[in-house]
Amino acid sequence: MKDYQDGYVNAGGTRIHYVEWGDPSKEPVILIHGLNVQAHTWDLVARGLAKDHRVIAPDLRGHGESDWSKNGYRVRTLMNDIAALVDELGIVAPFHLVGHSAGVRVAIAYAGEHADRVKTLSLSDAGPETTRAGAEYMRDFIQRTVSIRGFRNAQEAWDYYKNEHPEWVEELIDLHVEHQLRRNWAGKLVLKADPDVQWITGSASLPDIPYLWDMSAKATMPTLLMVGRTSNVLDEALVERMTTVMPNARAVWFETGHYVPREQPDKFLEELQAHFAEGQ
Repeated sequence: MKDYQDGYVNAGGTRIHYVEWGDPSKEPVILIHGLNVQAHTWDLVARGLAKDHRVIAPDLRGHGESDWSKNGYRVRTLMNDIAALVDELGIVAPFHLVGHSAGVRVAIAYAGEHADRVKTLSLSDAGPETTRAGAEYMRDFIQRTVSIRGFRNAQEAWDYYKNEHPEWVEELIDLHVEHQLRRNWAGKLVLKADPDVQWITGSASLPDIPYLWDMSAKATMPTLLMVGRTSNVLDEALVERMTTVMPNARAVWFETGHYVPREQPDKFLEELQAHFAEGQ
């Protein structure tokens, strides 16, 4: 029996899927996933947070069970989907907002535009911009991923993801196979995500960088930067700039690569809970 509920909201004509954990009367947390994945990459973290919180993890448009977009995937569009989710679910009290990777950009945009709605902000291994090496790596990785034609069966998919991400906790490999793929008309397991999301890693996202730095300066809530020490997405200079620009930010470093919550979910959860408590 699953310990979460599925739901949908309408964001300007785009249907957004989400999963919800925990007691709806408790303090809310919204978890925003990264590029080309889906809400269930948060399951291990959500399960731990749900003991004391109402936990909501949406599929960004173009991902998971949410609709593909006719209007592209710019950060303001994704941010407006989160705003619609918050409004449709009737979340009134300030909530905890968490983002990983590309979800960090969405979280920064929302926190800057709606600072009064966010109690604490937690950003996992990304920022308003990335290092050149990190940008090139993510571009090549996403292009390689979206070029996957499909898998014959779940074991073949599991072996592929385990080879790509040997550092991940294996339960997250299982979840990836279960929720990242769909069975197509030919009986093959293919990606759920819209291939068009790959352009987020290219020049199409460059105009968002000045906006995201502006939003970072407006994100006045307690902010935790959770950075993988061996990741090339952020470096010390970018982290220092973020903690300088963001009015109430601090950084904690993990002995991981980019995928902090998938490599060390227990420590990630522990740091989140401590950060939430400090924001009381």
